[in-house]
Amino acid sequence: MVSIAEPPVVTVQTLSLEAVRLLLVPHPAPCLSLYLPTHRNVPDNTVDLPSFKYLVGGFEMALSASQPRDEIERLVRPFHLLTSDVRFWQHTRDGLAVLASDGKARVFLLQRSVQPLGVVRSRFHLMPLVRIASSLERCHVLALTSREARVFEGTVWHDTTGAVIDRLDPVELVPLPGHEPTEILKRTDVVDAETFQPHRVERGLGPAGKAGTTAVHGGAGARQDDIDDDTEIFLRHVDQVIRQQVSHPTGLPLVLVAGSQVSATFRGLSRNDLLLNDHVAKDPHLMSRDELAAAVTPLFVATAQARIARELHSFSHARDHDLAAGDLTDIGRAAVAGRVATLLLESDRFELGHFDRGTGAIEFNGVAAGEPSRPGRPALDTDDLFGALAETVLLHGGTIMTLPRIAMPTESGAAAIYRY
Repeated sequence: MVSIAEPPVVTVQTLSLEAVRLLLVPHPAPCLSLYLPTHRNVPDNTVDLPSFKYLVGGFEMALSASQPRDEIERLVRPFHLLTSDVRFWQHTRDGLAVLASDGKARVFLLQRSVQPLGVVRSRFHLMPLVRIASSLERCHVLALTSREARVFEGTVWHDTTGAVIDRLDPVELVPLPGHEPTEILKRTDVVDAETFQPHRVERGLGPAGKAGTTAVHGGAGARQDDIDDDTEIFLRHVDQVIRQQVSHPTGLPLVLVAGSQVSATFRGLSRNDLLLNDHVAKDPHLMSRDELAAAVTPLFVATAQARIARELHSFSHARDHDLAAGDLTDIGRAAVAGRVATLLLESDRFELGHFDRGTGAIEFNGVAAGEPSRPGRPALDTDDLFGALAETVLLHGGTIMTLPRIAMPTESGAAAIYRY
């Protein structure tokens, strides 16, 4: 008999709207949603673990009203596993989200801070993730040479000096099937460059990009020709890995930082439709991470502004043809009917109320969504109106974009573009 491995109790995932969409499908109740602001460095991060334990204690108290002790222990086990993971708490970012159901949890490390929150409900509380995942202020940066590739995730922040990507976090990649994740893709992972033997391509990826099942040996050409071929093989491999493991799962724009020759070759062969037209023509080996962030910021900000302009034009054009709305009651009915293709939401704005997910009816006299759970008081089962709308649109295959208030085309804080 072939044994089937059990899925891990705790899984760290990359945040995307698709990841949020998968969390919207029904999960065994109760669903535990924990959000926590975290810190990257000591001594600030010394408060993170006690705050995490406090919220977990709130879960246990809330569950004690309806669950036996052994079931409570099973449901909160993923949180206790994280509590005892010393390395995990040494590598946090600016925010943490843990969504658990049926004794298993998905973990998201966030580049934005979130409000501390513990919610026990029949479904996950996802609006904090929706807002971050739908933001136009996130991007990936590819630092590329002929021998190495690194990918970073960045988020644009706005301060008194303007827009800036103040940090870049490395993204782990799996270079080849069966290999361990790594922060650096190396040419030697793909091409075995042996000085005194014919060249051998481990995966059989030739300049045409076709995969083979056996090693491919080079001919009697000059050594320089072999190096050029190897570079193209490596760049095709980088493009494939990034498309499959980074760009397609997240949908984030990709900014290239590379020297002129490498950049021209990579851009000529890349099949990544999220790769920006503009790039930074510098050797990333000669740049610090801060210099990378500073060089990438203006390109990415310009791209985000252009996308906002396109969405606003699309909304205006659709509204002229009765295919858009800015009234929440109209958007609610269209959302449950699956008519909303794109929902624009005002960043950092919350509307208190209740949304009937069956009819689309909206009541504006609700209470705040997701009161933090505290020992002795269960978390409240309430709705954030914008969150409920966003979740419904995602469930019906639509997409969400959060915009700054100054860019919103409506006063309601929401704008919908319809499919029909």
